[in-house]
Amino acid sequence: MQGEIITATPKHADIVAYLVAKLLMALVGHKREIKPDQLIEVSNKLLVRESAYNAFLYRVEGEIVAVITVSRSAAIYAGGYYGVIEEFYVEPEYRSQSIGKKMLDRVVQFAREQGWPRLEVSTPEKDKWSRTVDFYRREGFSDNSNGERLKLEL
Repeated sequence: MQGEIITATPKHADIVAYLVAKLLMALVGHKREIKPDQLIEVSNKLLVRESAYNAFLYRVEGEIVAVITVSRSAAIYAGGYYGVIEEFYVEPEYRSQSIGKKMLDRVVQFAREQGWPRLEVSTPEKDKWSRTVDFYRREGFSDNSNGERLKLEL
């Protein structure tokens, strides 16, 4: 799928919040009340220039169809700062078209630019979301010792 990856700014807060809300609904369904206005407010705060939170969007013919967010974290076990993929969503009709791989590749590039030695991602229930976990493993992520996150050494 021909498109482009753009770096989200506060002007994209509404679309980032919208796509993250769709992700949350897919993960937890109606178990959690999703308040779009609150998500937009949080998204706007997180997307400020000096934030440790970054988002990338995939645009196809003017339409945003995917989001991936990554934040800077730190831990002694990780050797200092590292990245955590927080949210990742591709609209269903755009899946299986290499958009997810392109988005992940962009975050790996960003992580390397930051000098982070690793990326981690929390995985949803492995039995229910095996396709998601398999995607990360195909892209080089491996199980972490606690089993709740997968990691990619950079």
